[in-house]
Amino acid sequence: MRYLVTGGAGFIGSHIVRRLELERNAEVVVLDNLSVGSRRNVPSNCRLVEGDINDAAALGRALEGVAVVFHLAAFVSIRGSFERPEADLRDNCQGMLSVFRKAGECGVRRVVFASSMGVYGEPKRLPVSEDDPAAPVSPYGLSKLRGEMYGKSLSAKYGYSFIALRYFNTYGAGQTPSDYVGVLTSFINMALDSRPLTIYGDGTQTRDLVWVEDIAEASVLAAQSKAEGIFNIGSGTEVSINELARAVQECISAAAVHVAAPAGEIRRMCADISRARGLLGYSPSGKLAEQLPSIVDYWRRKKTNAVPARRPANV
Repeated sequence: MRYLVTGGAGFIGSHIVRRLELERNAEVVVLDNLSVGSRRNVPSNCRLVEGDINDAAALGRALEGVAVVFHLAAFVSIRGSFERPEADLRDNCQGMLSVFRKAGECGVRRVVFASSMGVYGEPKRLPVSEDDPAAPVSPYGLSKLRGEMYGKSLSAKYGYSFIALRYFNTYGAGQTPSDYVGVLTSFINMALDSRPLTIYGDGTQTRDLVWVEDIAEASVLAAQSKAEGIFNIGSGTEVSINELARAVQECISAAAVHVAAPAGEIRRMCADISRARGLLGYSPSGKLAEQLPSIVDYWRRKKTNAVPARRPANV
């Protein structure tokens, strides 16, 4: 069976690609513009179509003969969507719509859409379930909610099955550090660079951190299942930002500094994953305390092996 993973050269997408490689007779195509992802993340036996989801020609080439699409290519940033709403609109709305429509035109049988916990906004109760109201407080959350609605609508028009996975805060080795994504990755890199850990607000806000390998496993289970609809993909465990900071500080000596919380900052979050357990067979195995040392070691090695920038010759 031929699969397409949009954004397959990125952090989560590349883990899904590698997980698909374990499937018998799986043929994997990756569509990625490499703006964030890396060519090195794409296995040599996978076909890479270098292009953007808004490029109709590239999208058409990538979809040739594809039975299942994993749509992950996106502008991924709750905080950044306030600063760059035009990028969020272009990639997460227009690009998403292009993928869904073209998938239908090309006869795709199933679409797995990477949605987000951002659709919930500030939940009224915890753990938050798929039946709780969606009330996004960021452009990013709004665009992901629109993606779920468009996917369901267009699946009825084109006849493919559709499933949306609301990923919670993903962590793991290889995540691209940025000011917007991956609090654990950010904390580790700050500490290794001898910078204080920047904590937004008082640090008592909580998140549900889920290991990237569990995300990949859930995504492949979703592709193989006959279930449709919306599923939370998290760990089902609530942890505070202060607790995360202390866990990193136990591995790497570092100070911490608190700064004002930005717009769209959610106070508490934790996923009810009972639906995914029951209908998809999802069972997260990653434990943060067990994974953290290896992630720290990954970044230590990466920084140690980094090639220093060449200094210009004196003239």
